[in-house]
Amino acid sequence: MTEPAGHFSRNRSGKAKLEYYLTFTESLIAVAGLALLLGLSLAEIGARNFFHAAIPGADILDRYLVLWVSFLGAVIAVRERHIKIDAVAVWLPEAWRRHLERPIFLFSAAVCGGLCWAAIRFWREEWAHAAAAERWIAALGAIIPLSFFLLAVHFIVRFVIGPRSLKRPA
Repeated sequence: MTEPAGHFSRNRSGKAKLEYYLTFTESLIAVAGLALLLGLSLAEIGARNFFHAAIPGADILDRYLVLWVSFLGAVIAVRERHIKIDAVAVWLPEAWRRHLERPIFLFSAAVCGGLCWAAIRFWREEWAHAAAAERWIAALGAIIPLSFFLLAVHFIVRFVIGPRSLKRPA
């Protein structure tokens, strides 16, 4: 028999709940971005085909929504363990792999932190040189440093929590 879903969430530690709510919020934003992307694209197609007009700024917004959805998808994929680099780990025994997970999480957090820092510097330059009427475009570009920051946070949380158990609680 399976237990209610609420039982598993009630027995989580504070750090695991933080990770859950962070992932839930990221998922909501990604789904909203995808829905907005689809709706805007369909509206743009309809406007062009039926009214021979375009929605101002829709193509730029579509491009940035693709970035938002893809970068948040990458953050969610890291949380769900879909992104994993284990070129050497496949040859190691399971016990070694379990011991190497925390250092790998820490290294991954450091790499994402460095990429976040570089992306912030790049974004600040873009913001500083954007015309006043185009600042909204520069604001949409904030997803790049934000996503690397979120990736680093997820890796740090996984480092603190430790490896996930292979079995779900009964």
